Amino acid sequence: MFKIKLIALGHPNPEGFNCEDERDYRSAVMWLEDQKIRHYKIEERDNLRNISADNWTEAYYTYQRDLLSPFISGHPNEQLNWLLSYAVRLEYADNVDKYRNAEAEQPKQATPNVVSTNPLDNLDFSSPAFKAGIERVSALAGVGPHPDPKFRLAAIAKILKNSPHPDVPKTEANIIQKPADVFKLLFVQDLRDLQTKINEALVAVQSVTADPRTDTKLGRVGR
Repeated sequence: MFKIKLIALGHPNPEGFNCEDERDYRSAVMWLEDQKIRHYKIEERDNLRNISADNWTEAYYTYQRDLLSPFISGHPNEQLNWLLSYAVRLEYADNVDKYRNAEAEQPKQATPNVVSTNPLDNLDFSSPAFKAGIERVSALAGVGPHPDPKFRLAAIAKILKNSPHPDVPKTEANIIQKPADVFKLLFVQDLRDLQTKINEALVAVQSVTADPRTDTKLGRVGR
C-alpha cells in the first residue's frame, strides 16, 4: 500500500517497511517530518523524535492537527497514507522542472510468436511469378503500368472495393466475372506448380507398376 510512495520519496527501506509494526510506523512518521515535510523547526520535533515515549501518540495527533490532516480520527493507515501523499506533493513542488517531463517506465512485454494462416502473408512480392501475375491481373482490371507491383495490386483492390464488377472492355483475354477471379489468378502459378509435382509423382509410380518384371499380385519380382 505504501511501498510505491516510499520508493518515490527515497525512503531507506521501502521493501522492509511494515505498517503494522509500531516502531516502523513511528519511525516513518519521524522520517517524513525530518526529510520531506519539515513543518516544525528542528527543536520542535523532539516529541515526535522520541518514538519510544508514552506520549508519542499525543504528539502525533497534535502534529496531524497542525498539518490540517483530514484523517485525524481515521485509521492509522489512512493517516500515514495522507502524510505520504502530502510529502509527495511537497517533493514535486520543490522539483517541478525535474518531474514535469518524467515518463513512467513501461514494462517490457515479450513479443508473441504469431504464426499467420493467411496465404497472402507468405507471398514473395519481389518474385518474377508475382510480378507476372500482377501484370496479368492489371491487364484484366484495366490498371495502368507502374514500377511497383504492390502499388498496382493496391489499385486493383481499390477498384474491386468501389466496383466489385468493374466494367472493362470485354475481349477473349479480358473478362472479369467475379472479384474472386482476380484473387484466383494470384495463386495460379502455385496451383500449376502443385499440379506439376502431382503429375511427376504419378509418372514415377506408373513407371514402377508398369515394369513387366514386376508382379504386383505376388508382391515379388518375376522372372
